[in-house]
Amino acid sequence: MSEIAYYGSCPSEEFVKYAFPDSKITFFCYGINVASFMDDRKVTIKAIEAWPESIKKRLRFESRKGFCGRLKKAAPKTLVIDFSRVTRASLMRYKNTLLTVPYELLEAAPDLQRDAFSILTVIPFGNREFWTLVVDAMRKFCDFVIQDLPETEVILLDAPPTADYRGALIDSNTYMVDFCRWQMRYPMSRMLIDYCLERIKNSRVLAPSLHLYSDDTALYGPAPMHYSENVWKEIAAQFHADGGFEGLPRSSDLVSTLTNYSGLMDAFTTSALSNQNLQRFSLDILHGALPYLFARISNPAENHFGDPVDSHDVVAAFRWILGREPESALTFLNHYALPNRRELRETLLRSFEFQSQVPLYAR
Repeated sequence: MSEIAYYGSCPSEEFVKYAFPDSKITFFCYGINVASFMDDRKVTIKAIEAWPESIKKRLRFESRKGFCGRLKKAAPKTLVIDFSRVTRASLMRYKNTLLTVPYELLEAAPDLQRDAFSILTVIPFGNREFWTLVVDAMRKFCDFVIQDLPETEVILLDAPPTADYRGALIDSNTYMVDFCRWQMRYPMSRMLIDYCLERIKNSRVLAPSLHLYSDDTALYGPAPMHYSENVWKEIAAQFHADGGFEGLPRSSDLVSTLTNYSGLMDAFTTSALSNQNLQRFSLDILHGALPYLFARISNPAENHFGDPVDSHDVVAAFRWILGREPESALTFLNHYALPNRRELRETLLRSFEFQSQVPLYAR
């Protein structure tokens, strides 16, 4: 009986369930941001005693820390990882310890949230501090795997969202909104996969080559990241038919990546026909996905964890320097692709539009 471990969210749990049904799970970690995973500073939060049991249980589990030590002791033959939760869950700091913001806390009553956030400092998902902590933790995580788990086979799950829902429990508009949100997060997950692949030599990437869909048999309910039970069975069967770990590619598969991005078409066509308010999500997807995809194709060796321009930088720069927002998605993307904030600023300052306004400002 082989020993398996998984770290991540429902994709890892589902893949292990169907691909390794007879294996012994020696370690699993569900829903913990990698920045907290790599932070070994234990903490006791006494102020949560009156909070709901679901929140207390999650925070107590995470605050005990020691994840790396337990994973090293487990010494699994195979470690399955996905980054679905990393690209969704915010961080929070209690004293000097990093923790993951529990979903249950986000859904709690306003009084409890005010109480919680008076003692916990939230580091919102997506801002610079968040990604600085995550990327630093990713580097440490890769070093840990290389040094302490040299014989472990690491499977990195490339699990894109699916726009194909074949159930009856939720309406199509609700499902499509959720799909749009996850499609915006997908490039981030891809970057973290690529980051690990470049560093952990004994790693492979599993990108499903079959058609993905969700239905009402999906674990935890239908959702773009919750594939149908039959889909996971097919993925597991294909994995073994291709030779298991040794049959997985060592590098990213551009065809699979491009195929996964094709879900953008569903976001535009389906959402535009069913609900015009969803068209904004489609534009946001373009802003988040296409610059990364273009960069990966045009210069795959470039380190995209440098000092990138984010979407807020582009809009803010246009407002402050030109007094308006970008006039089109193309203009936005052209400026979003600039190497850093300084170049963005200087590009706008050199623009004919700004230069023609300078004499007016001098009067």
